[in-house]
Amino acid sequence: MRMVALAEIAAITAGQSPPGSTYNDDGRGLPFFQGKADFGEIHPTVRKWCSAPKKTAEAGDILISVRAPVGPTNVAAERCCIGRGLAAVRPDDASALPDFVHWILKYREPELVARARGSTFGAIAQKDLKSLMVPLPPLDEQRRIAGILNRAAKIERLRARARELMGEFIPALFVRMFGDPVENPMGWEIRRFGELVEEFRYGTSRKCSAEASDGQLPILRIPNVLRNVIDWSGVKFAALDDREANAIRLEDGDILLVRTNGNPEYIGRCAVFRDNRPAAYASYLIRARLRSGGLVASEYIAGTLSNVMMRRVLLSLARTTAGNYNINIASLGSLAIPVPPIERQRRYAQLVQTTRSAVAVAESGYGTTPVLSITLMSRLLDTGA
Repeated sequence: MRMVALAEIAAITAGQSPPGSTYNDDGRGLPFFQGKADFGEIHPTVRKWCSAPKKTAEAGDILISVRAPVGPTNVAAERCCIGRGLAAVRPDDASALPDFVHWILKYREPELVARARGSTFGAIAQKDLKSLMVPLPPLDEQRRIAGILNRAAKIERLRARARELMGEFIPALFVRMFGDPVENPMGWEIRRFGELVEEFRYGTSRKCSAEASDGQLPILRIPNVLRNVIDWSGVKFAALDDREANAIRLEDGDILLVRTNGNPEYIGRCAVFRDNRPAAYASYLIRARLRSGGLVASEYIAGTLSNVMMRRVLLSLARTTAGNYNINIASLGSLAIPVPPIERQRRYAQLVQTTRSAVAVAESGYGTTPVLSITLMSRLLDTGA
């Protein structure tokens, strides 16, 4: 594939900050974007306007952050003023498609970061952008490559939205079916959490590694326990002796709860383990294994603990040591838990699992977001395959 300097296929305009007296909040002049802080998912968000712009970009121009940080991009939705934190890249339609050039800039972001200079914060100059070597296949091939990558990006956005909707739906469903678990407006029988649990147990404090070796178990940590779901991305591994492995190996239906962190927002975050794979968990978590006999369902308990009002109660039970909040097993076991009829709990659990399955199906086959983007861009933009 032929390589050319970016300046050969695009006009590049370095931003320039206008006088502060020309900034305004009431819509006079052009929308004014100063840097990455103004970027949205695709287009920047207008927060300020400028009545006397020095440098401008046109609708469809690629806006690239050139300082603190270097590399992120957006697309101008309208004519706008650009400050010195940005540059505008306008591809020549006769030789380069805007979408294709945009993907090239995304892919070459690490190279641009490596070019950054400055002791206080990294920045690149206009010449760094102009001299950036980029592949230039024929227009039909550019269109094919950009189309593939655009579809992949749309899939990623849909996946993110699906997770977001799941995060909104499940708590709302819980309140609709059971009410506020602290106020208990439906008058359900109350039990102490400890009465419902066969065993509470802390996890391992062994050092974990990013790469697995023979005999090591995946160790779930705080980043892996999201609200109502286990996230396996970035999982780490540790070698446990047989005794410890048997003690903290996770089983279907186990509930994992974040017990300690410096950020109170993490305290009480929990999820149900429903994965058919061997795993254990770190000491920052508590595992709750419910008693057999069908008094409560795991998803119901996780929903109770995740409820915003119950999480306030959990936080009130936490002790603060050296800036960290900490919940111990005794405090957790003292929680008052409403116990609705098991049939209703099972119906809730079924709906939760159906929702998760729908999200999983939507995500299946595409890999994680970073892997999808990196693999596709590497294959298409390095080789043109």
